[in-house]
Amino acid sequence: MIGLSKFAKILLVVFACLHLTFAVFFSLKTPYRKGGMIIAQGGRPYPAPDIGAPDERQHANYIRFLLNNHRLPVLTPGSADAGEEYESHQPPLYYVASTIPALITGQRDVETEGFGRTVRILNCFIGGFGIFGVFFALFWASKREDIALVGTAFAAMLPMNCALSGTVSNDPLLIAMISWSFAFCAKALGTDEKQAISKALIWASIFAGLACLTKTTGLVSVAGLFLTCFYVRKQLPFAKLAGLALICVLIASPIWIRNQLLYGDPLAQKVFKAAFTGSPKKEVIYSIIEATGAPGSLDVQYWLNWVGYWMARSFIGVFGYMDIWLNGSGKANSNDPNWFYKAIIAFIAVAKIAFLIDLRNRGKEVEKSVWLGIAISLLTVLLFVFFNLTYFQAQGRYLLPALAPISLILAIGWLKIGRAKLLPVIITVSLVFGGTSLFALSKLESEFSTRLASSVSPQ
Repeated sequence: MIGLSKFAKILLVVFACLHLTFAVFFSLKTPYRKGGMIIAQGGRPYPAPDIGAPDERQHANYIRFLLNNHRLPVLTPGSADAGEEYESHQPPLYYVASTIPALITGQRDVETEGFGRTVRILNCFIGGFGIFGVFFALFWASKREDIALVGTAFAAMLPMNCALSGTVSNDPLLIAMISWSFAFCAKALGTDEKQAISKALIWASIFAGLACLTKTTGLVSVAGLFLTCFYVRKQLPFAKLAGLALICVLIASPIWIRNQLLYGDPLAQKVFKAAFTGSPKKEVIYSIIEATGAPGSLDVQYWLNWVGYWMARSFIGVFGYMDIWLNGSGKANSNDPNWFYKAIIAFIAVAKIAFLIDLRNRGKEVEKSVWLGIAISLLTVLLFVFFNLTYFQAQGRYLLPALAPISLILAIGWLKIGRAKLLPVIITVSLVFGGTSLFALSKLESEFSTRLASSVSPQ
């Protein structure tokens, strides 16, 4: 933390601890491997074997396979257990790490609450590590403590990020790895000293490789790394840049080679699509839109009112299996005014507008690391759009791999609106997102209790 003021150091630790605390409470209030009712769009309930966190069963099953078989699982589309094993194509870093606390504590039975708590707590700490990554990404990108602190406050208390850190999932580790890779890319872009650039790129490449060993979306950090190498090509010879950048490829290559030999696809996306049959496809949503008689073209309705609006709200926080909402009804009801979500969406939107105005006004004075952050954010959005071209998966958590760049953009915007007055801005951001997390936690217990009791009735 050399170069930081005492105030910044204290606040950074406070924000990391707040994130850890929120994540722990979300983990305690979210059921683990418990069946009940899920409330679909329109308020119609249906039974499900798990109502806690999306895909958590499948992530935990991967860990169970490692514990029992001491080797990586193989995804077989069409098998009797495909619905329970569709995460088996994932890179192994998170799952291998999760076996360590399970072995240390003796919690090896994936069906027990003890196993769930143990592995969830690991993710709470991984989420805290990611908050440090966000801070240093913003600090090294902007060279300003105020931007770093405001953006970190947002990332630390964003309800969806806190909830994600409290589940069994490879997403918190992915977010942390991409954030740290972006941080070191920003550090490389912020200096002209050749040795400092080389050291920063080594770390950026290591974290990019680890991101790819965590999830396929880690490729966005590889793109950020290669873009950084392009920016600094005048400071370092090509051979050295190529060698530094290829560190990430060497780290990730074992899983890519295995996938190619096993599935004929280094990223195992073909086999995943063949096994991932439970999610509704775009055509299903089109038929629902037609049945409602909503005005406008199907494409506009799908991308704006379904994908876009669902993504915006779930980026802030939608819990359970996308069926616990922070609105009047607590459900995905199109007739609900959603004023709570709309207010926070507006708060985020004005920051983005202020950022774009600042970007235009500063022109060529904008730091290269800010452009890098924009590129990583856009690439993450493109991956999200590409997924929704086939499946309706409008979950805002798919944008969280770009949490650090998004936090950078929003922090610049909020400080622009607040005329660079740190305390009023950071207090406002903390109250908005910390308060929203507290509000979400206050709803979860009663909402989950109702679903567990299977006493949900159609509206």
